[in-house]
Amino acid sequence: MEETSSPNSSESITSLIWKLSIGSTLAWEISKFFGSSHPYLGPVSLILTVQSTIDKTISLSIKRVIGTMIGIGITVIIASYMKVTGWNLGLLILIGTYIAKYLKLDKKVLHQVALTILFVFAFEHQSKDYAMDRMRDTLVGVLTAGLIQFVWSSLISRK
Repeated sequence: MEETSSPNSSESITSLIWKLSIGSTLAWEISKFFGSSHPYLGPVSLILTVQSTIDKTISLSIKRVIGTMIGIGITVIIASYMKVTGWNLGLLILIGTYIAKYLKLDKKVLHQVALTILFVFAFEHQSKDYAMDRMRDTLVGVLTAGLIQFVWSSLISRK
């Protein structure tokens, strides 16, 4: 269900503010509940995926999860044999994004693959549970975003 106001109306912006703040709180706490050492990753996914409608949120959430899975897969398989350098980062991003292109995934997935490779490559060497936290907390964030959108649109439709 789409909101009745235009995307830039005061009502729409106020709605977004509430969704982002309530959703971020929930995503952080759920990530912590499930044992994350990096609970900020849940709200990051929520903030990046909440859109004006539930359909747009779900579409972007799916792309984020697919890109995250590809990025983690590439990095975990290959990066353990590499030092953290800009050249190796570039090579990993090249491989990961070409895999996404080969799978005919869109540009939003390519961006998610690149971001995931960057962060997993940089942080997994410092914190061995980063990749697992990244996947779990991405799922927490996108599922929380979908839930917030569903509840919010249900409340709007009752008006």
